[in-house]
Amino acid sequence: MKKIIFLAMLAVSSVTLTSCVSNDDYYDYIPDIVNVGQVNYDGVSFPIRNAVVADIEQADGGYYYSVELSTNPVPKNGKLNGSYLYLEIFQRGDLNFNGNYIKGSNDRGIDYVEYYENPMMKDYIPILNSGSFVLLNDDFTSGSINLRNYFDPYNRSLLNANFALRVVNGKTLSGDFDGLFDFIQLYNKSAKGIVSERPSSVERIKTGVRRSSVRHQ
Repeated sequence: MKKIIFLAMLAVSSVTLTSCVSNDDYYDYIPDIVNVGQVNYDGVSFPIRNAVVADIEQADGGYYYSVELSTNPVPKNGKLNGSYLYLEIFQRGDLNFNGNYIKGSNDRGIDYVEYYENPMMKDYIPILNSGSFVLLNDDFTSGSINLRNYFDPYNRSLLNANFALRVVNGKTLSGDFDGLFDFIQLYNKSAKGIVSERPSSVERIKTGVRRSSVRHQ
């Protein structure tokens, strides 16, 4: 008899607890996003957890974008622990940084590449040849990066990237990234509401542009 009473009490408690969890409470839960990615070169790998994209120049019938992928957020000055990959890409006649960009392409190309491991930064730019390992633009012979800006089921703007860049010694710098990113909007005003709305500093990209890109049409 005691067992029956105990089971009945459990049943009532279960119903009570269930009724306290409303549908609104259930659907209001939004999972956190964890940025994932890595870069690999010559048997050495680093995680990529930080991404920044900026439209740095409108010229030559299109837009130049900078893409930064790094292990940690890039400091204005001081040491960046981990990997740092910087690319400048060009996209003719299109305002969105989506698709495959190939080194040497005139319409959708990679114009500039640098890769550092554990560099020292000054005004958000790696000090030349600082860090434990460096690959500069002339070290890269070919390669591509695929970028996709998309929304998750909770309408959060995310970036997916995959890259493979061939070096003069025949080895390949490769990797990927997926997650939240910072977007610095200078020229592409129509991108508002399309890409990430996480705040970024305009001053950062003005001091961070490597050079004035020149493209022959």
